[in-house]
Amino acid sequence: MPKSRRLPVDERLEEAAKLVLRSRIFFDIWSYFESKDTRPPIIDTMNYFSDYFRFDPHAHFVAFIVHIAALFEKRRDTINLPDLARELKQSNLISAQAAADIDVLLSHANRFAPKVYILRSNLFAHRSASLSYDGAFKKAAVTPRQMRLLTELALKIVNQLLLARGLGNHSFYPSPLEDAEAMLKALKKAQRP
Repeated sequence: MPKSRRLPVDERLEEAAKLVLRSRIFFDIWSYFESKDTRPPIIDTMNYFSDYFRFDPHAHFVAFIVHIAALFEKRRDTINLPDLARELKQSNLISAQAAADIDVLLSHANRFAPKVYILRSNLFAHRSASLSYDGAFKKAAVTPRQMRLLTELALKIVNQLLLARGLGNHSFYPSPLEDAEAMLKALKKAQRP
């Protein structure tokens, strides 16, 4: 079978940026539904519409885990941050200082990325036959704070790579979370007494 050609590096960088932004949207909405700080005021509405909210927070969490894990895997046949950084360094498309800065960020991310791999590989992309659902979370030992930090590191890395190529940087945007909050407020008003 012939080796497939990779998309141009700039196109892969933009796709990586989209994955970073999507992962943060999925994380923010999941966190809004599940966080001990934001859940109490909305739990009655969520319970009222229980057939929907029984599954939606989980769907956002699964999407987050799959996206963020993909960004930090080290395969050469996928769009991921370590491979993009390696390619830009090997092709001399990035300065030595930028490469060093990205290596530091990747090193920080590598403290948390293996934790999300455990969840992706044992629960969501594959379902372990030897590890329970709770057991996978215990083994991963990842906190929401660490997951949020991983999205922040991913954004810094992708923006450094984009900057090195003369492309525009990206930032997280709050509108999807704001829409989720507005939706819960509207649903609360729609509840029958």
